Amino acid sequence: MLKRIRQRIAEMKLRNKLLVSYFVASVIPIVIISLTIYRLSADSIEEASKEFTSMYISQATTNLDDFVRRFDQSTRSVLVERDIMRILSSKPADKMDELIQNKEVIQRFFSRTLLVYPEMKTITLVSSLGHIYHHTRAPDTINAAALQEQSWYRHIRDTERQIFITPVHNRSYYNGDKEGAAFTVGRVLWNYNGSYAGMILVDLDPSELIQLNKDFIKLGNRYEIRLIITNIAGEIIYHSDAAMGRRPWNEMIGQSYKAGDAKKKGDRIVLFDLADEGKLLISAEIPIHKLLAGINGVKQVTVWAIIACLVFIVSISFTNSYRITKPINELRKSMKQLELGHYSTLIQVPSSNDEISSLVTSYNKMILRIKELIEDVFISGMKRKQAKLLALQAQINPHMLFNTLESIRMKAVVKEQDEIAEMIKVLARMFKLSLGKERERNLVRHEVEYAANYIYLQNIRYDNRFTLEIRLSEEVLNTPIIPLVFQPVVENSIKHGFQNYDKRLHILIEEIRLDSSDALIRITDNGISISQGKAREINAILQHAETSFHDPDPEDRDTDSGIGLRNIAERLKLQYGERYYLKISEERGAGTVVELLIPLL
Repeated sequence: MLKRIRQRIAEMKLRNKLLVSYFVASVIPIVIISLTIYRLSADSIEEASKEFTSMYISQATTNLDDFVRRFDQSTRSVLVERDIMRILSSKPADKMDELIQNKEVIQRFFSRTLLVYPEMKTITLVSSLGHIYHHTRAPDTINAAALQEQSWYRHIRDTERQIFITPVHNRSYYNGDKEGAAFTVGRVLWNYNGSYAGMILVDLDPSELIQLNKDFIKLGNRYEIRLIITNIAGEIIYHSDAAMGRRPWNEMIGQSYKAGDAKKKGDRIVLFDLADEGKLLISAEIPIHKLLAGINGVKQVTVWAIIACLVFIVSISFTNSYRITKPINELRKSMKQLELGHYSTLIQVPSSNDEISSLVTSYNKMILRIKELIEDVFISGMKRKQAKLLALQAQINPHMLFNTLESIRMKAVVKEQDEIAEMIKVLARMFKLSLGKERERNLVRHEVEYAANYIYLQNIRYDNRFTLEIRLSEEVLNTPIIPLVFQPVVENSIKHGFQNYDKRLHILIEEIRLDSSDALIRITDNGISISQGKAREINAILQHAETSFHDPDPEDRDTDSGIGLRNIAERLKLQYGERYYLKISEERGAGTVVELLIPLL
């Protein structure tokens, strides 16, 4: 199957390949990125909700433990009140004065307790015989018979626990305000001998058990997060829906809740913690569908965004593929004409300044360059033939010239003209270097020798006014170089730098080794300096020296030296490449510097 798909793709035209590649390369990342963002966003919201809820549960657990501890402290004092314990353990007083005294004792206890713990609004003491002593901040009383008929009361009466918290229940045992719901926190009182002494009860509003902060209320209303407190039996003591007013407290009376059953449904996140040493369970529910309701809206927007992107991508892909393939097809047609030998077919350059436009421009330049090269090759062939003819004409047997010069030198020796004989000997040596077989492998050493011979001849003419100093290493001296390079430069130094016969002209040939495998040879004289304007003018000519087969303009040649600086620059570029050069500059103080960059071969 994959092989067939690859074959079909290979057989597709470039335009269709571009369309498919644009589509696949754009759609797949968009889909993957969108799904990844959705999943990461959902996980992030879920984790953030879990962290917030877990933190709030932990805080609620701490508050609930603190609540139980405070109630334990507030009701423990009754155990050391001997008068209170005596009143609760004995029968009600028959005498009026004793009855009044007992009520005053109990009232003082109520006052002290409410003063220390102002959050308590009602306190009830139940004696061992069921007699009730009640105190409340509100103008209301408790019906003792109705209280004792409550199921939670009968259950607590039979338990051996000291501190207890009842599930939420109604207020039907109140004589006045019976609306709403309450939960009761109490302590079972025992005498020192272990006998039952009674109970102390505190009724509280369930909404006041946990104080919900604004953040929880905001998230609770948005995502329907529920905070539920139950006892071990699952009976509801507190429910955040009722505390926030979403549901009435009466619906919570007699209801039970199991955190494990809610977790098994799988449609909600359930977190829980234990309080009061494991006697109370604090649970939190987060409906998943509410949690992801906002992100689902993002999902729908993402789907529509993907569809819009697909439409946009298809249109852009079609336009770009057409713009790309059109000039390529034109190139293909032109290349076919090129194969047939038609070099005049040029392609219209696209208006856009992109790679395709650059390619077309380069192709057109290549066609023109090929035509020029064909013409140059033809011309160079003709010039080679002409050069061979000139070389044959110039190859008058050099031995005849050397023998003639030797005959003249011997004649000068016979006539005792030693200076003339030495000059002819040096001149013969120079001819041998320039015309002999040593030109086939000319070294820097030979160029130095040629320049030294030239200086020798000029010193005879100018009464030893010139000195030549050589500072070149053996490696540079043994480096091959094109012939006739140093002598024309030395000749120019004498011609343009020597004008004062009272001063000697010193010429220095030295090297500067570069980091690369090149050497910079400097020929410096202490004569008259060249002007900066003249140096710039000459350097401009040397920098643009011709590297083609065409002859330079005769006007540019140095007629006095035979081979000018431009000739040297042209031959350097032809032999070694464009990066090698000849440059002239002014020496600070006095003199002129000529620099030649050559490779160390």
